[in-house]
Amino acid sequence: MISLGIIFGGASYEHEISIITAYQLKKKLEEKYEIHLIYVSLDGQFYNADKMLMRDYRMNNLKKLKKLNLRKLVVDVIVGAMHGENGEDGLAYDFARINHLRYLGCANLAASISLDKYRSFCFLANNGIKMLDTKLYTYDDYLHGKSIDLFPCILKPVYGGSSLGIEVVITKEELESKLTKVFKFSKELIIQPYYANLEEYNLALSEEDYSNLEKINKKAEIFSFDNKYSDSFKVMHQSLVLESSYINFCEIARKVYKLIDASGIIRIDFFMIDNEIYVNEINTTPGALAMYLFPDFLKTFEKSLNNCLLKEIKIYPNNHFLLKNNIDK
Repeated sequence: MISLGIIFGGASYEHEISIITAYQLKKKLEEKYEIHLIYVSLDGQFYNADKMLMRDYRMNNLKKLKKLNLRKLVVDVIVGAMHGENGEDGLAYDFARINHLRYLGCANLAASISLDKYRSFCFLANNGIKMLDTKLYTYDDYLHGKSIDLFPCILKPVYGGSSLGIEVVITKEELESKLTKVFKFSKELIIQPYYANLEEYNLALSEEDYSNLEKINKKAEIFSFDNKYSDSFKVMHQSLVLESSYINFCEIARKVYKLIDASGIIRIDFFMIDNEIYVNEINTTPGALAMYLFPDFLKTFEKSLNNCLLKEIKIYPNNHFLLKNNIDK
């Protein structure tokens, strides 16, 4: 039986979300694969969490955690379930690579550029992907009194995910208080025009497959963190829909996938404004790997896993020839 090490947690505002993703994946995959849980604490320590239940984290019952002995970690593939900084930005991939383990998910380039909302905008827009106009605004800009003249607008932390820290600013009078809130999450933010009439869609894809297209049923100004992870999660989503423009979403998604050199399962969030499709952001580690979007998630996962298993693990020889050559000189 193939063994999978699900890595989750980490020093991120999305720590708790990552725990949810890990246990959702475990439940879905454990009948077919041997599952091991690798928990990264908020202070960056690695633990074997095989005996932990999800409720143990909520109750702060951490006695079942054991320090992870990397020398005894034997898994075929590491599966990324980390969200946000210090994980989804490529560090989870680095953990696997430095320990000579295969990683199911995006490597450094795709992961780091996708998590950064401003740099991903620059990269994709410069490569022909239609994006909303996006401006960078830093804490230094704020301290030096740089003005913001776009209203209404939406403020987003550069590194924030899952709608954390997002604020809609309708009038200039609201700006100061909203900026203060967003800067709690990141010292850099992006400014985008706010459209009250836009439609939001999600599409997940892998090396070969596409998910159903999901249209978000928004009952608030933004699709917030609480909307996504509260008990009303399913209510906030319309039924999975297959739009007449489905093929257009798929074509744009595949172009983005190739541009960032993605691997594994990712999810792309889109806006539609006046029948024009815009890429909003890329999630290289979508919640639960967007399993709810795929008609047959296990089949899609198995294809990605097989692609991952075919990748070569490069191990360097254990010698000191470089040092000796330098000494000889």
